[in-house]
Amino acid sequence: MTRIDFHTHVVVDVPDFAARYHDPRWPSFEVDRGVGRLSRDGRVVRRLAPSAWSAASRVEDMDAAGIDVQVLSPIPPLVCDWPEPELAVRWCEHINEGIASMVAGNPGRFVGLGTVPLHHPGLAAESIGHAHSLGLAGVEIGTDAGGCELDDPLLSDFFAAASDLGMVVFVHPLILGEAVAWTDRLAGAEVAFGLGMTTDTAIAATRLVFGGVTSRHPDLRVCLSHGGGTFFWAFPRIAHMWDKRGGRPAAELVRHVYVDSVVYQPENLNYLCQRIGDDHVVFGTDYPLPAQDDLSGETLSGLGAEAARLVGGDTAARLLRL
Repeated sequence: MTRIDFHTHVVVDVPDFAARYHDPRWPSFEVDRGVGRLSRDGRVVRRLAPSAWSAASRVEDMDAAGIDVQVLSPIPPLVCDWPEPELAVRWCEHINEGIASMVAGNPGRFVGLGTVPLHHPGLAAESIGHAHSLGLAGVEIGTDAGGCELDDPLLSDFFAAASDLGMVVFVHPLILGEAVAWTDRLAGAEVAFGLGMTTDTAIAATRLVFGGVTSRHPDLRVCLSHGGGTFFWAFPRIAHMWDKRGGRPAAELVRHVYVDSVVYQPENLNYLCQRIGDDHVVFGTDYPLPAQDDLSGETLSGLGAEAARLVGGDTAARLLRL
């Protein structure tokens, strides 16, 4: 069985915009005695081991865990949804070129996802074209576009471009630490991680599915991080009321939505496979962050052989058109 880890993050060499433009909102990255420090807003938001930036370290871990291919996406603090247009484009191009270079330097082991300035929708449509020209397989986006919801008509050209180019859109929350932008009712980093991120993803999913994006772009392929958050747990309730309205059934609207397996327990993964199908779930670990799931695929242990083959790699290969 080919094992593909769809959900991993990477840090590439980043331009020092924070110092150059005297703006601490820009991410900066430095390595000191083997420890990487990723900073934003004047504080360290991630302390990282060499596996976060070293291809050799990653391949060593992959080989030890029996993983054939990793999909590299930017570590979330590198996704910036606020800069003015010119710098936003330059930032994304630099990150995308760095990821593409890592992929090209390790043929057969890595697939790359880039980033786009989604808060500038017209530029995002152009940027995903540039990412495609670099050989990237898709892009990672946040759960909104700098405050603009994902079903806003302004984003239609971006989703159309992603669909036309066959680029996967990987939806990942951008919550840092304890800060949850849409509520002050969640206290503590653990709760923000466990409930804030998953709810944030579910909100984005409802905008994509019930806001008409998947209907308007039927060939668009979306993958939701962290098992889709709470979306597919709430889906039966939403569908129960949605289907009473008539029109396209809710089950059809989610037909091209995928999720990763970062749900930590075989029972949860079993539920997702039953709800949306083994062929719509991809193996993921959140490597190499503190939230990392077991690289060996322990969560797959409760699946049958055919389901484990699909989730473990075959579905990701089809989704990424490898």
